[in-house]
Amino acid sequence: MTLTLPSGTRVELVLGDAPESPRARKPGAPLFSEVLALFDEGVVSIAGKDVRDLTLPDFHVLRAVLMKKRWVAEDEIAFTCANCGADIDARPCEKLEIGPYLDGELDDPELDALDDAAVEIEGLGEISIERRTVRQAEPLFRALARPPFDVTEEVVEAMGIRGATASELAEVDDDAFDDVSDAFLRANYPLRLGAVFFCPKCKARNDVDAPYERELATRARDELAAAATNLPPVEDFAERAHAIADPLLAEIPGEKVELVVDDGTPAVDDGGEPLLGAYLPPYAGDLANPSRPPTVTLYYKTFAAVEADEGPYDWEAELEETIEHELEHHVYYLRGDDPMDAAEREEIAREAVRVLGKKEAARRELGDFASSFGDFFRRAWPLLLIALAAMLLSSSAFDCRN
Repeated sequence: MTLTLPSGTRVELVLGDAPESPRARKPGAPLFSEVLALFDEGVVSIAGKDVRDLTLPDFHVLRAVLMKKRWVAEDEIAFTCANCGADIDARPCEKLEIGPYLDGELDDPELDALDDAAVEIEGLGEISIERRTVRQAEPLFRALARPPFDVTEEVVEAMGIRGATASELAEVDDDAFDDVSDAFLRANYPLRLGAVFFCPKCKARNDVDAPYERELATRARDELAAAATNLPPVEDFAERAHAIADPLLAEIPGEKVELVVDDGTPAVDDGGEPLLGAYLPPYAGDLANPSRPPTVTLYYKTFAAVEADEGPYDWEAELEETIEHELEHHVYYLRGDDPMDAAEREEIAREAVRVLGKKEAARRELGDFASSFGDFFRRAWPLLLIALAAMLLSSSAFDCRN
């Protein structure tokens, strides 16, 4: 199996005989020792390379791939849907998309970036995280297996922390150390190391770290975000929505658009993203279904979720923009063509290809087999056909040169 790693290194992962059961870490053993044991025993190897000489981001990709193939044990985790609160059980690496690593498509500026920027930590000042190899990080792996976690100078060096000593780190509060931990994780795990789970209840997309077990945990990752505090009660929110919408509605000819503020579970788009607002065109009705006026629905809980995720924001400006956007859909409906709808579907398709990789998306479309992104493919076939054509042209050009 040939893989391109986050550093850009192309490696051949050589797999021997599959273990009878996924290799699990022994009690008290250093973190990730079960992965390193497979290499030490020759069950898994990298042609021409020592796994301990890989940087941590490269190593964690290999670890995730071995978990996906069930050579390394992966604990089932439980989380709640961020949109509706439904309980979901999952093994994240089972859903990890590795096509971009197989095909060398690691050029996404967000998914494939590693955050090496220096950060300001309260009580410490500016620190940075220097990249470490597995060999250099092993003191950290050993320390994490011996609770309580003691931050020694050896551990600071193993983490690659620059700008703070062990004694200085020992003096900071939990929030500051949490920020240090978060900086370490951002420097060593690209966002692509994540899995997408669609809630079986509301169909919302939930992104989960894969592999889930990481050197350090942070409250930002393991605790639910605090409830929104800046948004008004739903009744006041609805009153403000009508104050914005009513003058706009009065300017639109024809049947009056109904404005609804929904404080239940938000609807999601075709990609599983919770909606701020939605537009439904009018329906004349039939024997089975009653008539319906054109309707704009605003989802109060999505506005609240934005604040929970990002902090206080100008929700009134966001509300006004959402209302204008949904009414624009109605105007296009009256004209008989809605280019905004097509653009939104294309954006969803682009996100699917971005996660899967162009070549993997083309292979799946060509093979017509099911995946966690099956809904995307049914709606995104034009973009996927373009990806398929690009792959075939690239292959033809290669054949001609040879």
